[in-house]
Order: sequence, then C-alpha cells, then structure tokens
Amino acid sequence: MVVFWTFHLSYDVLNELDTFSEGDCITGRITLVLNKETKVDSLFIKAKGDADVSWENDDDSYSAHNRYFKVKTFMINKNPQGTILPSGIHIYPFSLQIPEGMPSSFRGNHGRIVYRLKAKLDRGWLKKRNLEKEITFVSKANLNPGLLLSPQHGVKNKSVGIFSSGQVTMDVHVERMGFMPGEVVHICANIENNSSRDLKTKFTLKQKITFFASGTRTKVNEYTICKVVQDPILSSNRQSVTEKLQIPADQGLSIPNCNIIKVEYILKVYLDVPLARDPEVRFPLVIVPSGFWSNQTPGRPFGTQGGPSTSDFPSNTELGPCPPFMAPGGSPYPSVLSVYPEPAATGGSCYPDPQQPFPFPSGPVFPQPPFATSTPIMQSPYSGQEKDQPPAYSSLFPPSAPE
Repeated sequence: MVVFWTFHLSYDVLNELDTFSEGDCITGRITLVLNKETKVDSLFIKAKGDADVSWENDDDSYSAHNRYFKVKTFMINKNPQGTILPSGIHIYPFSLQIPEGMPSSFRGNHGRIVYRLKAKLDRGWLKKRNLEKEITFVSKANLNPGLLLSPQHGVKNKSVGIFSSGQVTMDVHVERMGFMPGEVVHICANIENNSSRDLKTKFTLKQKITFFASGTRTKVNEYTICKVVQDPILSSNRQSVTEKLQIPADQGLSIPNCNIIKVEYILKVYLDVPLARDPEVRFPLVIVPSGFWSNQTPGRPFGTQGGPSTSDFPSNTELGPCPPFMAPGGSPYPSVLSVYPEPAATGGSCYPDPQQPFPFPSGPVFPQPPFATSTPIMQSPYSGQEKDQPPAYSSLFPPSAPE
C-alpha cells in the first residue's frame, strides 16, 4: 500500500511580484497526508542562498562559490526510535527570517545567484522524500536614494580624426541615475558639430556582466538593451536633441554587492564619426527594484537649480531646453573637460589641470519618479564638469563583507 497521499511544500506570497527582500520572513507550511500509520525519523525545512560561477577556456576550467545564508528548522526532531504519525492530514507551519546584505537573484550564461526552500522527510532505511522551491530575492540594502535621484551631466570636446577635420562638442544631461524596470530614461543633449562631416547622434543602453573566479580570472558579457539613432546633425551646425530610452519591464537589477558576479548598466551617448574614434559621454545607470521609489522621499525637481536657460540651441520641446555651460569669456563650452579623459602621453596626466568650477546651469525639467510624499531633501547633482569619472558603484553601495 502506498503510504503518502500528499507531500506538499507551499509558502505565503508577500506581494504581486512574488519577491522577498532583507528582513522578510518566509512563512508557509508543509502538508503531509498519510493513509496509514507511518514511522518518521525527521522532517525539516531549510532556506539557503548560493552564488556560483563556472566557465571553460580552452583546456582550463574556472569556478567559484559563495554561500550567503542557510537557516534550518526541524518540524519533527531527529529521534533514534523514530516518531509515529497516525494516518490523516498533518500540517507543519514554518517561519524563516531572511538576513541582510545579500545580492538579488540572478541567472546568466556563466553564473547564477539562487535562493531556495527545501523540505526533507527522512524515514530511515526507506527512500527519503525531498521537495524544493526556488524563491526570488530582491536586494534593497544600502541603496543611496539621494545619489540615485541626482541629475547627471557630462561634457565632451573632441577633434575628429584624420579623415575629417574640425571639432565636436557634446553637452549631455540625464535626469537621474536610478531607474526601475519599465521606466523611461530621458536624455537631453546639446551638440555642436564644427567638423567637416554630418554626424548622427546615437544613444545606447548596455548591460555589463562580470564573473569572477580563481583569483583574478574574469569573464565579461555585454548586451545591448536598447539603441536609438537620430537624424544627422549637419556640418557647422548646433542642435539640441532629446531622446527617451525604455527600460524593459523584465530587465534584471543591478548587482554591485556580490563578490563573484557583478551586473552594471552603462548609458552611452555618442556621435558616429566615420573612420575615427567616436566622441562619447558615458553615464552609470542603476536598475533598482520595482516599487523602490514609492518608499522614498522625493528630492528637488530635476534640473530646477539656477536661473532661466540662456542657450542659443533650438528649443526641443517636451523636456524643455538643454542649456550649455557658460565658460569664462562667454564661450558656451569649456575647452577640455571630458567625462572619460583621453589616455595620457608619457610622463603626463590623464586628468585636466584644476580649474575654477563653472556655475551649474538650469537643466532640462524631467518628470519625477512616483513618490509617496513630497517632502524635499538636499542632493548634490553629479556633473561631468566637477568630476572626471562617473561615480563608481562602490560609492553607491558599501563593499561586501569578505566571505
């Protein structure tokens, strides 16, 4: 006679996305239906989180493993004599606390971060019964709302290559750094094309995944999430352009707090210069969990600092004008202040000499994320005029504790 009618594991769903975060309790039950009296050695439930990477390169293979947490609770304690269960329905509720400081769930070509629930019924010499369910963990720890909400700004001046002549200048504004899946990234750029060619403005959002194993061994995958090409800007012309990039609703989150897997997003705005290195401005974007803004306090309106715009670029519309910086002497652009500095010559420095800061202009007015309240907070806008590099991910999140 078959002993089991039912051996079932279920957990309580906390939200419409069926996700868990730091500090949540995983509650649920194990249901055991028996059609006759049965001897059981033990029954337990455990939750665990693991990160694994592996890949092969020629004849070599590389791998790494991190265990983030493991909690275990016995429903029926181990007993040398065993525990006799009568026939009928037996329900065992459980509650497991999720610790803090773990990365979000992830699956990639060469690695994964997985969180699981596992129930195990031990009947001595008889075959053990196992049940397993995967849960989705979303990390909200250590996110810096003030920095994620700050506008980003970068400027790039570049002389075009051998097969073209002249110089181009890019002055780019992005509404903020942090975005949820499904949101739209609003970009505004002032382009001054003083080269001999017509140039197309391109906008690209890329995902960069880095896997770490065996010390310094790394494997990098890059994927283009979305790309838009605009009409050419004619030679010896200046133009203000805007663009909207839609982040897919199912896009994976940024992962900065795992020792062996790192997921980053880079927004690149660049001009397509034939047969030459394209001038570009790069910005880091952070994909935050859905619903993240609803628990945050809104900052000041994006781009509302400073006075009215004095830009002589054509006004382009929904997002308002994109004013340029006014360098000393009245020039709308500083001479050389790139977001990513050019490689230095031998004996030189790749960073520009210290310069007096320019006043931050009134930027384009971007739509704000949906906040729960309207209390203002103080923030410092990120500007390519003030920093040579975009802020590192380590400034958004403190480093992970050693495993």
